[in-house]
Amino acid sequence: MNLPEIPLLSMLKGSMSWLEARQNVLSQNVSNADTPDYVARDVKPVDFAQMLRQSADGGKFHHGLMTTDVRHIAITPSSPGSFDSTDSPDVVAAPNGNSVSLEEEMIKVSQTQAQFQAATNLYSKALSMMRTAIGKSG
Repeated sequence: MNLPEIPLLSMLKGSMSWLEARQNVLSQNVSNADTPDYVARDVKPVDFAQMLRQSADGGKFHHGLMTTDVRHIAITPSSPGSFDSTDSPDVVAAPNGNSVSLEEEMIKVSQTQAQFQAATNLYSKALSMMRTAIGKSG
């Protein structure tokens, strides 16, 4: 059995990839908070219903390299480019044209961090339950 193909783990992995992409975009917003004419960006939310349909169809949630042999290690590059990002101005642009609100960005960063931690905990618990089911502890 290939663990990444288990629907729950596949969905969690997809969610964690999206959260990582969002964190990257948000960090770019924070680092450009004083850049003239910079417009805040955010990653488009993933459609959970679509993820469930893909899971039921055996679809994959990553945009990684294809493995052509069972001995290959599946590598999924993590980059914001695998998810669509859009302009998401936090506030009306300042006189210099910048639309980043550090307060709003930090709220989004903390929400993303909490969601990532929750997904990580669920992933860990699922693996722990599987180890228990097959009689291995650790």
